[in-house]
Amino acid sequence: MGVEKRMDNKHIYVTLYTVQPDSILNNLKQSGYHTAKMQFIKEKYAEVAQVFVDAYKWYTHNAEKIVPRPPDAESAVWCYKDPKYIEKHEGYKILRLYVPVEKAVFFRMSDWNKRLNLRYIGKTLQEEDSYNQKLLKYGVDYEGNVYLTSFYPQLKSELIKSWQNLFRYDELVKEQGDLLFDDMQAGIWHLEWEWVQEIL
Repeated sequence: MGVEKRMDNKHIYVTLYTVQPDSILNNLKQSGYHTAKMQFIKEKYAEVAQVFVDAYKWYTHNAEKIVPRPPDAESAVWCYKDPKYIEKHEGYKILRLYVPVEKAVFFRMSDWNKRLNLRYIGKTLQEEDSYNQKLLKYGVDYEGNVYLTSFYPQLKSELIKSWQNLFRYDELVKEQGDLLFDDMQAGIWHLEWEWVQEIL
């Protein structure tokens, strides 16, 4: 069943939305292809860039185990099920894409925000509550200190291991062709002009 489902993935497409600056959109129109560069992330987030760079490097290392990363892609292009989660600024356009499901890595935005904020990602709320109780027991008032200091090696190990739960919905999305949650997000290693259905 699993192999048959994976074979069927080649025929499943999903609608996703991404926001891109006009310069990238113009290049995409001309070349038909675009990959994300880490330099853009550094420029976009400026003084807090290192937090994002570290998280994106972690994401890239783990996501490429699910969908192989082309050598010219330094990071993922972020996409969303619902465009309401996208912040659009002057000089940017929202693109509605029709993407082959096997080209994307799927996860929830709420889980990604936990990873960005160095928080635990539990498979269930009960699992997260249990971890939070351990933090209280050890007197940890800021969850990020578990990762940023060397005082809590066991809790840090549990925290880092929990981040793999970010990807727990990916296989289910690909089996069902259903994006499951409103806050579903996806990382794709490149954009193709032929995937663009509409420019908003």
